[in-house]
Amino acid sequence: VWTLLLALLLGVLQTRQQITLSRWSEASLLWIAFWVMGVAGFYGFIAHLLFGPFIAEQIGWPNSPFQFEVAYANLTISILGFSSFFFRKRDYLLAAMVAFSSWYFADGVGHVVSLVVDNNQAPSNAGSVLYTDLLTPLVVVLLLWLSRHERRRLT
Repeated sequence: VWTLLLALLLGVLQTRQQITLSRWSEASLLWIAFWVMGVAGFYGFIAHLLFGPFIAEQIGWPNSPFQFEVAYANLTISILGFSSFFFRKRDYLLAAMVAFSSWYFADGVGHVVSLVVDNNQAPSNAGSVLYTDLLTPLVVVLLLWLSRHERRRLT
């Protein structure tokens, strides 16, 4: 949650001299790429790689070798986020955001299914992770739509 809020705030600070909804949206997407995808994605990589049993327990699922696959998926998202931030090319950013949003939204649906079918109310299944997995992709899609006419390379 804090990485998304930080990204939106940094978008305001970056465009405060010439703020328009389109410029703020584009800047916020770049900061989402850095903080949410890059930093939080790398954190997810480390957490699933080194602390897999603990993470599985927090989600309410059994530990399994899939923790490594989730870790590597997080690493991929992290690389996409950092490279989107530094390349600052609209098409690359769009592709990275589509990959990120589709994966996170699908994760959110998985948490809902686990909650409804298995009554899994573990903190990392029914808590803030559930909401961020579902809402962050919606915010990203909205920002992509709002910034669709923004073609400048933000510095």
